[in-house]
Amino acid sequence: MKANGIPSIRNGALCCLAVLFLQGAAASQKPAAVLEYYGEIGCSHCDTFEEKILPAAAARAGAAVELVQVDILSASGYERCRARLAEFGQEFRIFPVLVIGNNAYQGNAAIEENLLPELEHFVREGGFRPRRDPSGERALSPGMRLEFLPVLLAGLVDGINPCAFTTLLFFLSFVSLGGAGRGRIAGIGLLFAAGVFLAYLLLGLGLFNLLRSGIRMAGFRLALRILVTGLTAAFCALTVRDLLLLRGGKAADMKWGLPEGARKGIHAAIRGGTRGAVLPAGVFLTGVVVAVLELACTGQVYFPTLSYMAQTGGGWLGIGGLLTYNLAFILPLLAVLGLILLGVRQERIRRFFEARIALAKGLLAMTFAGLAALVWIF
Repeated sequence: MKANGIPSIRNGALCCLAVLFLQGAAASQKPAAVLEYYGEIGCSHCDTFEEKILPAAAARAGAAVELVQVDILSASGYERCRARLAEFGQEFRIFPVLVIGNNAYQGNAAIEENLLPELEHFVREGGFRPRRDPSGERALSPGMRLEFLPVLLAGLVDGINPCAFTTLLFFLSFVSLGGAGRGRIAGIGLLFAAGVFLAYLLLGLGLFNLLRSGIRMAGFRLALRILVTGLTAAFCALTVRDLLLLRGGKAADMKWGLPEGARKGIHAAIRGGTRGAVLPAGVFLTGVVVAVLELACTGQVYFPTLSYMAQTGGGWLGIGGLLTYNLAFILPLLAVLGLILLGVRQERIRRFFEARIALAKGLLAMTFAGLAALVWIF
């Protein structure tokens, strides 16, 4: 009897093993959840999502996933994102954008909040969650707000950079000496500010896109971080040197600022632009020329900030960051223009600023030190 029972036991065990194997094979062949991620390819946030956030959520939910990444800063990628959002009754607000099943989520906060619930529902129910109302989703996460702040502060500090501030005082003094009334001074000042803003914006946009394209190449981000850290550390040291000379009563020995050739070129451009036959166009072009010539000094802040923006991720910190930086950069010019229109004498403004050059230098040194560290943090 025992001998006859052994084959039956073996057959039963083999059947059980076969069933378990087939169940495991079926489980390993379960359908993958397809996700579309519209972001800035090569940015730190995109890499973090692909390498850490998504794998962690998939492992926790026990889901197989397939990620489709689309560069939203390309023309085709942006149009594809808008078309996909339109399918969900949404308008584009911010990216990155995650499309998963019946829903589309905009912004890091909304993505990270809903990713795991979507995958868990997919595994549990065999399908995605029903469409959700996106009206309550947050547009910006706290981290994004924190990442945006250095751009604003860098623009403001660059705007009171001694070489930039001296240039705008010379410009306004030259215009006032011509006997122009308040209306004329306001018009000339605004046109000049518009020229500076547009030139800086276009220069920054070109360099930002160049850096952003390079970051996609292996090793470029590390090389850029090392370069920015080296440059900003050197700029910081030279600024501190000037600050010490200034505090020691040796302001004439300071050499870190606008090169003499650029300064003469700026003054010549201002004299010619405000006396041209076609005054509005001449003043606007003067702002453009001055912005380009000033780049030898103000670019010391602008380039590290653009590098930080290119590595931080998200087009919200691309175009939005550029607009913010440049608006902050011309804010001191607009503030001085407003004071002059209110009747404050330029000599008083000049004395006020000259008495605080040490403060401006100190803020500049802190900005360099901060940017040197931030390119490694974000």
